[in-house]
Order: sequence, then structure tokens, then C-alpha cells
Amino acid sequence: MQRASCISLFRWHPNATPFPLLPAGGPPDRWPLSGEYGFPMVNTPSQLPEESAAVFAILKHKAREIAAHLPEPDFYRDHAGDLALAHRRLDQDPLLCELRAFVIERLDDDFGHGIGHALKVAADAGALCLIEGARAGHSDAHVRRTSLICQAAGLLHDIRRKRPNHAVEGAHYARKALLTFPVDAGEIDAICYAIRNHEAFQRIKAPPTAIAGLMSDCLYDADKFRWGPDNFKDTLWDMVAFFNPSLSDFVARYPGGMQRLDEIKATFRSHTGKKYGPQMIDYGIRIGKELMTVILTEFCHMLE
Repeated sequence: MQRASCISLFRWHPNATPFPLLPAGGPPDRWPLSGEYGFPMVNTPSQLPEESAAVFAILKHKAREIAAHLPEPDFYRDHAGDLALAHRRLDQDPLLCELRAFVIERLDDDFGHGIGHALKVAADAGALCLIEGARAGHSDAHVRRTSLICQAAGLLHDIRRKRPNHAVEGAHYARKALLTFPVDAGEIDAICYAIRNHEAFQRIKAPPTAIAGLMSDCLYDADKFRWGPDNFKDTLWDMVAFFNPSLSDFVARYPGGMQRLDEIKATFRSHTGKKYGPQMIDYGIRIGKELMTVILTEFCHMLE
């Protein structure tokens, strides 16, 4: 197949079902071909064919190379102090350390939403809470406690990632689990509300309190920050390893996935998320476009 034909193949699927770009969904045996992930139904993951596995390994390396040449997103530069505090507390705060160990023992780490993802979301959610809480005029002590509790929500938000309606099930699970941790009833309510409402493109219920609403917005935005460069550096390849698509299937669904990325830019909820989130998504889109050029240039023969 000539390169022009490959490009035609890519453009021929403008409405193709998206491949995994961090959307929500149920467990592997419930994802149909026409579902949100767009890969065939999988009951028991099997190994990729050797040639396909090698190609996806190359593409992962290429994606990381592309990402490495992009500037650091403005959020991480402009709010380095808030992020440093959030990271420090993840390593030192007794509640977060205990909860982190709890999550590590129970969170599947083979699906792009393991402990690495949870830690990044928890750090960014904590920083966003510090920024948004101060912006709302809350006291320093109140802001710091709310941020800490938001980080707890970040650690737990994907605890039921492979279950149907994982956000709702995760909230139910967290409510029971948190009874053994040093958090009060109002904080548990806020954590569970945030977890329940962290999925994209879903209706959300009104928050029980203003603090729960603030935490929910920050958790959502921190989770969707991952749809930027992180998606192409890590998450996508973990999901490819799980779903085992052919390269042709991957390419056929690529336009839908890219469209999904573009749509997420309008969904950020907090003031800070709306300011910085679209840039992260644009970086992800840029990586995705350059990666498709690599596929069409170097692996066109595999799309016949």
C-alpha cells in the first residue's frame, strides 16, 4: 500500500469509535466494539503478536521522544510551590501514606490507571485545591485540610476502575473503606462525591456542600490533565497491552480518539483547570498528530 493510500485509510474513519484515551467504561468483558473504548470485546487478555508488540513498543518510544521536546505545561511552572507541597504531603502525611499503601494493595496496575496515575492525580488535585481554596478566600488551615482530603480522593478515585460504572462503585467502596481512616463524616461525603463525579461527559449532581463541589472540580481537572502528554507517554500503551488491537484497528479508531481529546478541552471545571487544562490537551493532540505521521510513514505496509 502506498503512503497516499494509508493517509486515505486514516481519513476514511472520521466518525470511528475512539480508542482508549482515558474515557470511562465498564470491565473488559462488557466493552463492545462499538463502545467508548472502541476495541473488540476482550474476556481474557492475550499477548500481542510479536510483530505488533514490537511496533507498539517503537511507537511508545516515539511518543515519549515527541513529548520530551515539548515545553513543560504552564501549570507546573506557575504553581511549582503548590505542587511541591502536594508531593511532599503524599510522601510524608500519615493519612496519605496509610491510604497510599491501602490503594497499592488493591488497585490493578495493568490498565493505564494504576498507582502511578493515582499519585499524579492526587498531587495535581491537591495543588488545584490549594489554589482554588485560596482564591475563594478560605483560611490557610481550611485550605490545607481541604487540599489534603482532596488528595485522598485522588488516591482512591480509580479504586474500582475495571468495574461497570466505576465512579459510582468507587464512591461506594471508598465510603466503607474510609471508616477506618482518620477522616470525619463530612470529609467522607466530600471524597465520595468527588469520586462519583470524576468521569468525563457525564451528568453531575449538585454538591452537598461548597467544599465538596470545590474538591470535585479539582479532582476532575487533575484527572483530565492526564489526557494530555501523559496519555501518549504511558496510559495509551498500557491499554494497548491490555486490549491487544492490531495496528490497523488502532489506526482506524485513531480519529475518534483524537476528536475525544479535542472535546475534553471544554469540560474543565475549576478556574485554574479552565486556564491551564486546554494547553495540556493541546500538547496531547500535538503528540497524537505527530505519532500518526510516524505510523503512516514508517508502518504503512502493516495497514494493508
